[in-house]
Amino acid sequence: MIKERVIANFPHPKGVYGRIAGRIMSSRDSNVARNHWVAEILEPSPDASICEIGHGPGLAIEHLWPRLTTGHIVGVEVSELMSRTAARRNRAGVRAGRVDFRVADSASLPADLDDFDLIFGVNASMFWPDPEAAVNELAKRLAPDGELVLVFMPPPTSDQSAASVAAGYAEQFAAAGLVDVQHDQMDYEPPAVATRGRRR
Repeated sequence: MIKERVIANFPHPKGVYGRIAGRIMSSRDSNVARNHWVAEILEPSPDASICEIGHGPGLAIEHLWPRLTTGHIVGVEVSELMSRTAARRNRAGVRAGRVDFRVADSASLPADLDDFDLIFGVNASMFWPDPEAAVNELAKRLAPDGELVLVFMPPPTSDQSAASVAAGYAEQFAAAGLVDVQHDQMDYEPPAVATRGRRR
């Protein structure tokens, strides 16, 4: 019963079981390795304007914000618990004015969040009711030449492969008008695949 309640909290962690889910996300080897890998392949410029959607406990942001000098990262997360958790993990970035967090739906960003050089999400699309509409919306929030990067690694409860999800991303990116669509694969088991596309 406890296991089922914890699993049910992964889409929107809250309360006692949400805190347990958050601790798992913060410490599971695959999560830690995946978020570190994502930060490495993104290679943002020091002045980049970045948005991470569905950031969970803020592992990727923790690796990214120290690389910025005049740039800025906005983390968007539907869970207030995860937003607070990520803010604590990245308190130095928040104090430095390089990071801030917003509680909102990652598939439908608030109107004032736009013109990003980079928008990325790690396993965020698993919880979108309409992934194609979400990709279209995110593509519109990119600056010219801005990049959208969606990463998928199958969680233990998923029967989807990273390759099949990435192929779906590629189709959605093309339909949204993104170009130079490509994939990066993490050397892990199961593998994670990052699908990247650029706004003209």
